Amino acid sequence: MLRFGAATVFGLAGLAGLAFGVNPPAEVPPGDLGALQGNWKPLSIEFQGAPQVSADETKKITAVFDQAEYHLYYADKTVNPPKVLKLAVANVILDSSTTPKSITFEFATGELKGHKRHGIYEVAGNQLKLCYGPVEKPKPTQFAAPAGSGLFLEVWAKQLAK
Repeated sequence: MLRFGAATVFGLAGLAGLAFGVNPPAEVPPGDLGALQGNWKPLSIEFQGAPQVSADETKKITAVFDQAEYHLYYADKTVNPPKVLKLAVANVILDSSTTPKSITFEFATGELKGHKRHGIYEVAGNQLKLCYGPVEKPKPTQFAAPAGSGLFLEVWAKQLAK
């Protein structure tokens, strides 16, 4: 089961068949937002210290940063025809002036529309580390998601263009 925040977004069958991916940006945004542009695959996804997806399932998940938008996809190519779900779209706000750097996701569509998640991020080369949770809880200050915290801890690898 894939979660984003406190709500499950895995079984959104009404979104099946959507096109996968977005067009590359015409102009790369400055700073860390520019470094995030493109496709990312999860290396690990934890919620409150527990893994959320198996190694096989992580292969089916892709996050796409397109300007200041975050798109989350699930693509199962083991079925015929392939099943593609757009799980989430969120606007992204980065604040690189904080230590650690801050990120806010505001969902733009779906059952989480209007909900926000806030947290911290770190971009190191082709790796992105996120720790976040609902805005109703304190923003994390370290990259840890202990049991009972309500926090996600995720590590993503950027997919280089071919």
